[in-house]
Amino acid sequence: MGRIDRRPLMPPYCPECGGKLKFDPKLKHYSCQSCGVTYNEAELSKALEERYVSRETDDEKRQQRHQDYLEWWLSDKDKKKRG
Repeated sequence: MGRIDRRPLMPPYCPECGGKLKFDPKLKHYSCQSCGVTYNEAELSKALEERYVSRETDDEKRQQRHQDYLEWWLSDKDKKKRG
């Protein structure tokens, strides 16, 4: 029978630069092929979680800016129609 791959399921990209991550089974860590940063499983999970949370807040900020702009734009159009 074939060998069972016991690597954790993680995305194959670096949270820092977006480069490809390579898993070293002997050292049990991931290293980025582009920037050289290394992560163990816990560090990588934490870095990806922080990136995901910051992306969510960025999306929320972007949506709020869009909503504010839309309200401004529509109020400006209403003022022009009245005047």
